[in-house]
Amino acid sequence: MTGSYLLELSRWNVKNDGTNAVTTSAGINNALSWAATEGFAELVLPNGVYLIDENNPIIPQSFLTLNLGGATLRIRDNSLPSYSIILLNNKQHVRIINGKVEGDRYTHNYDSGGTHEFGVGINLRFGSKNITIEDLEIYNTTGDGIIGLTSYGGIGGGFPQLPGNLEQGGINTTNGTLTPDTNRIRSSINIPMVPQITNLGYFGLYGDSYGGIGNEISTDTFDVIFYKSNNSFLSSITDLHFFDEIEVPTEASYAKVVLHQSTIPTPQGIRITIRTPEFPKHIYIEKCNIHHCRRLGVAICGMKQCYIRGCEIHHISGTSPAGAIDIEDGYDLNQYIYIDENNIYDNKAYNIIVIAGRHINITSNRIQQGIFTINSGADKVIVSDNHFHNSDPRLSGETIFSNNHIYNSRMRLLGTSEALVNNCKFHNSAINFDKQKAYVAQINNCKFLFDDDFYLASSNPGAPLIFSIEPQTISNSVFEGSGQEAFTVVPAGAYDWQLENVSFINIKHRSNRVTGLPPGTYNGCQFIHSGRLNSNPGPNFSKFEFNNCYFKWDSYPLFYIGSSIKVDTLIISNCYFYNPSTSDYAFYMNGNWGNILFSNNTFNYLNGSSSSMIEITRTASIESFALTSNTFLAKNMNAIKSDNSPTVKLFAKDNILFNTRLQLSNSHLRFDNIIDNIRYP
Repeated sequence: MTGSYLLELSRWNVKNDGTNAVTTSAGINNALSWAATEGFAELVLPNGVYLIDENNPIIPQSFLTLNLGGATLRIRDNSLPSYSIILLNNKQHVRIINGKVEGDRYTHNYDSGGTHEFGVGINLRFGSKNITIEDLEIYNTTGDGIIGLTSYGGIGGGFPQLPGNLEQGGINTTNGTLTPDTNRIRSSINIPMVPQITNLGYFGLYGDSYGGIGNEISTDTFDVIFYKSNNSFLSSITDLHFFDEIEVPTEASYAKVVLHQSTIPTPQGIRITIRTPEFPKHIYIEKCNIHHCRRLGVAICGMKQCYIRGCEIHHISGTSPAGAIDIEDGYDLNQYIYIDENNIYDNKAYNIIVIAGRHINITSNRIQQGIFTINSGADKVIVSDNHFHNSDPRLSGETIFSNNHIYNSRMRLLGTSEALVNNCKFHNSAINFDKQKAYVAQINNCKFLFDDDFYLASSNPGAPLIFSIEPQTISNSVFEGSGQEAFTVVPAGAYDWQLENVSFINIKHRSNRVTGLPPGTYNGCQFIHSGRLNSNPGPNFSKFEFNNCYFKWDSYPLFYIGSSIKVDTLIISNCYFYNPSTSDYAFYMNGNWGNILFSNNTFNYLNGSSSSMIEITRTASIESFALTSNTFLAKNMNAIKSDNSPTVKLFAKDNILFNTRLQLSNSHLRFDNIIDNIRYP
């Protein structure tokens, strides 16, 4: 196919002055059909405004480019709840380029009731594939700028389904024989390769109309074994996933499936359906300006291999969800979606919504305003190299979130799926941990900076770091600066958090609110002018352990701790405490404690000349306190003062003290401590 055809207005009875919608739509469609039949590669419209009949959308033809030539396709004002300006239904190898597609949003008649949210600019339906939409401005639709829709693909005529038709056992994938296997279940019926399947060349195991596979299905993996009409083995495909397309080999008469789980679901506990959905794939939306649509910029409702690149999508508002890009209906049928180098801004509610799907890549976008959300139905999502401004990322699905810059936002880590936040820069952007499962979220190699703009914000942005009850991991990261609230929030019941090589720098609250720490292990962490630190134990077993940590502070007690809830274990080992100018406590201990161990630490008070480094109050309840192999340096201080707590089982052994003292009760034990170069037994 070669050559371009410039549409002849009079020949096709087409108007480019914004009139005669009925004849214009019919004429353009007739010209497109003729050009495709004649072997042209492209049809070009003369510049102008073409009024499109709301009942007769423009239908591009396969293997043909529709070049708008800078012209505008404008829908006629109407009262329909749904319409398409351009419709592609099972088309392939089509390009639509270079022009404008305009809806009737502001002149539409909404009086018939309902949302009128399905008036779309370009409608990609069912088996459309290899479609390019490029250099278009799409705007003012009552619904979406672009929508891609899958068919359901149900198979009628009493076609067998899996609920109620599964049995214990496997199938040999090399010869098709049935095998005993307590770790597998198989179909007890044959799945016939009916014409609906063989004509398309594939079928699949999909969820129900809402994407659900059933609460008694514990696997995502299965095998398919094909047989010939004489019941002999033909071939097999192993380790497939739900929502994959299963290619049917020549000569296949029927198939059986084997699910990789041991338990047979009840008919009510399985929602898997055998279907043949047709969906758009290999769709390229590039360099488009999509704006002022009422519902969505781009709606992905069952698509594969879709690329949205270099677009501007903005000012979407009017009806829910009022967002730029929504990956939703079709659920896990949405696969291999690439959203790259777009500018997304000023959308009413959402910028990007991923309700369900897998293998979704969101890279190098500029995202401003609105909510960015990866819901729990999404898997294998990569969000990388983006800039978020006044946008709140919410990660519930399985996500790698890396190399992003986040400004004036709040990230929320939700749900139970794994989330890795790696090598990101957060500027005046807080983070909420709210995972409902332990150790599924990790923050690594990130920098959180909070400056005066955060502190002086007219709307209180809240605490910069909010922990969850379920423990997670933070590593190789820096938190610096402070805000209007205390830096952290620790919920009751938090436990076993893991922090490694995390630095808290200048996070001290300007009105001296306490920085709460969750129970857990702190390895190689730094606390530099971090404000008063406090333990927040839960009602169950609570353990705090600080190893190889560095503390620098002055003008306030460092650990000012006195919880009425018991801290079962406190271990401070190989840490360095540095107070360069004052004599304020490193530890002021009240409250209820189990076993405490301070070992191999250094306490350096450069100008410490009064008070105590560690003080145990009269009312403190401590089961045991071991002070071993520590070094205490000052001008004239108590290393520890506990003479008013004779009931505490305390012993001090192998400590080295310079210009410091052990002010203990007679009931406390002392062994081999060196004080000012003199060993005291």
